[in-house]
Amino acid sequence: MDVLTIILMVIVVVVAVLLSSMIVSSMLSKQMRTIQAMIATSTLETPTKEVTQVKTSEGRKAEESFEKERKKVFQGVNEEEILKKLKQVINEKVQNVLSEAKKKKERLLMLLDVARGYALGFISEEEYNAFLMKVLSELDEFKRLWLARFPSQNDRDKLNQMIGYVARTKLPIEVREKGKEGKIKLSPDEALIRITSNINSALSILDDLIRKRGENPAVTSLEIQLSQEVEKLRKKVEQLEARLQELEAL
Repeated sequence: MDVLTIILMVIVVVVAVLLSSMIVSSMLSKQMRTIQAMIATSTLETPTKEVTQVKTSEGRKAEESFEKERKKVFQGVNEEEILKKLKQVINEKVQNVLSEAKKKKERLLMLLDVARGYALGFISEEEYNAFLMKVLSELDEFKRLWLARFPSQNDRDKLNQMIGYVARTKLPIEVREKGKEGKIKLSPDEALIRITSNINSALSILDDLIRKRGENPAVTSLEIQLSQEVEKLRKKVEQLEARLQELEAL
């Protein structure tokens, strides 16, 4: 064996040893990193659990403190007495719903007067709409009060229809012309006609609801007298019609 062959063999052996050392070192490094990660994770989990336990303990203490304060506030209070007073207040409010209905009728008539003021130029669109929004808010509150006294789906539909009629009077009032695109704004006089029609429809619904509950929908003494006369005439007409039917049958 010559010297060159021996040198090559030595070089191969050295390279193999170096590669083996590098592989072993890499494996040891990976294992060390894994161990360090496991240690770090276990270290982090322990305080987290402790913090959670502390928070849970604080929450329980806060709940206990709140419960103690609640008992102090309500200590000595008769719950039955509170419910009795609440029921009395509700009954008083609900029992007056028919009177409230007549007051809302007055408000609608007042809204019609404001509309007339707009047609005459004394009231601006903004002023009319501001008053309208106030009336609509009052009507919505009245609807809840009425349904608390008379919980009927039919009444609910009628009240929504009434409020819808009033909402349509918001200015400006625009309509479509036949055969033309777009809308045109009604003049104050034309708008008054539309507003009057819608408010009268709302008043008619309100009168029917009041009459349905056995009350006279009139709000003034003169109106009461006139409505009574109208009722008498209506009954006479019904009697005459019945008499005519009897005569025709003969």
